[in-house]
Amino acid sequence: MEKWSEQFNIPLPDCAQCGTCCLLATPSVSYKKLLEKAAAGDQFARDFFSIFIPYKNHEQAEKICESLVKRTIKSCIDGINKIPVEDLVFYRCRHYHYKKQCLIYETRPQLCRDFPGSPFVLLHENCAFYQWAKDCKKAYNKLKEDIQSLKKQKKELEDMKEQKRFEDLLHRLKNLKDNDSRFMLILPSLSVISPCSSWLK
Repeated sequence: MEKWSEQFNIPLPDCAQCGTCCLLATPSVSYKKLLEKAAAGDQFARDFFSIFIPYKNHEQAEKICESLVKRTIKSCIDGINKIPVEDLVFYRCRHYHYKKQCLIYETRPQLCRDFPGSPFVLLHENCAFYQWAKDCKKAYNKLKEDIQSLKKQKKELEDMKEQKRFEDLLHRLKNLKDNDSRFMLILPSLSVISPCSSWLK
């Protein structure tokens, strides 16, 4: 998060402690893939399963926050989220209490401390990072547009230089008086007096 804020000079907000990230987590990989990662020793996957348990179905998750669940499902259908809808699983933290909130706050895993990590995570409108994410994505898209514009300008300059080179060549050809000289200029490698590969050394 800090890198995004530093890159675009957008201050990080303080957590509003709405609890949505604790009650409605959706990793960017399927349940099966996450299990495989945990079995292979991936620290994020292991930390995730140490605190999060899955909801039985999407309807159960919708009771927590219907709008976020529907937006997440739509992102799968639209191909933004690479997880197929049928593999999409929502999770809740086993250590979250609706009154006392996080029961392991001081010893919570790094994945909780790093949340949201990226502005491209789907967030609830009440999350303090919701506007931060929108501002970061706007700045990111502006940067992409600027880069594309610079690439286009660079290509135009290169084309202009190439055009100027051909114009100079044509001008030199017009000023030459004999055909042999023109042949030497156009195909120097085949010329007897070529400065490069020559028949006569």
